[in-house]
Amino acid sequence: MLKSGSRRGYAMPAAVGALVIVGVLVTGGFYMARQELRIGVASKHAAMAVNVAQMGANAVMANWTGYMLGKIPILDSASLSGTVPSGNWDATVTNLNNHVYFIDVTGQVTEGGALWAGATRRIGILSKMLYAEIDPPAALTTRGETKLTNNTSVQGEDADPGPWGGFCSGTTEHKPGIVTDDLSLLDAGGVVTGDPAATVEDPTIVDETFTTFGNMTWDDLVTLAKAEGKDVTGQGANISVVEPVVSGATCVTAAQLNWGDPLNPTAPCGAYFPLIYHGGPSVTMQSGGFGQGILLVDGDLTLRGGFEFYGVVIVQGAFGTAGSGGRVFGGVMASNAALDSQDFVGGSAVNNSTCSVERAILNNASLSRARPIDTRSWIDLSFVVN
Repeated sequence: MLKSGSRRGYAMPAAVGALVIVGVLVTGGFYMARQELRIGVASKHAAMAVNVAQMGANAVMANWTGYMLGKIPILDSASLSGTVPSGNWDATVTNLNNHVYFIDVTGQVTEGGALWAGATRRIGILSKMLYAEIDPPAALTTRGETKLTNNTSVQGEDADPGPWGGFCSGTTEHKPGIVTDDLSLLDAGGVVTGDPAATVEDPTIVDETFTTFGNMTWDDLVTLAKAEGKDVTGQGANISVVEPVVSGATCVTAAQLNWGDPLNPTAPCGAYFPLIYHGGPSVTMQSGGFGQGILLVDGDLTLRGGFEFYGVVIVQGAFGTAGSGGRVFGGVMASNAALDSQDFVGGSAVNNSTCSVERAILNNASLSRARPIDTRSWIDLSFVVN
């Protein structure tokens, strides 16, 4: 029996209960704080991953490498990758029609150590090619006295080069075979065809026809060719060894007489389309050489020995062929400023080819740029299931 006035102790249970409650509150506070930290860091790194992906897309467009991406057949893709200070990115570039490309980029954050790194986001950008306005109005655009012998041909009907297959966009643009300022000075003894006409007289042909190309001029093109290391004036008046130069699986673009490989578009130099300049006063291309791109001659140009060129040839002097002739797929613009006689002999041929002209411009980094289309070019692909 308890004595009157005695009490049982309750201070200890109350203290322990209070400590438990405080412990729960503190633990919960730490847990919530940690969760808030994780959410904040995750949100920050998710946004950072988007920025990494965007930097990757910008890098692809800013450093457009024509002789790599130009190898992509229509509806096929190529992969690129890179790093930035906060992460790395992987991109897939899909050629939709040689003018529009879809860039699919995944960005991954690498900063923050093992605990925080690894956030990824994926974006897509629809880009289009902006390029110089070089568009020959005919297979052969010229002025002054021009003579073709019976075994030469100038074809204005559009034709894709045989081995290029799926690399051409399918765009067809038939043109006249010859456009000149005065048809009375044309002796078309060879085969000349075209659409809507084989030959067209255009008295508006003037010096600027051969020196102004949209926002670019002849001097601009020459400057770019020199910047590419393709001023071949020092090679002399006779150039005979024009062929691809490859080291392992790499196209050696620094070689002055490497003008790409039009005969094999999947080869290392198959999508290399340089700007080439010869300062004249005259030059002869010969001995079975071949090249592609844009050839600028500040003087007279003669093709012989079966020389083949795919792209655009712009000549400020007279243009002609000799011996066993040569062949151009694309377009020739010969100013013939001195109005010399231009003779085409020896089985030579000039063939209009929209594909050759397009690829020569689109695959030259100096003449083309990839930019996002004006509206709705960007999409978040992070939650797309492949």
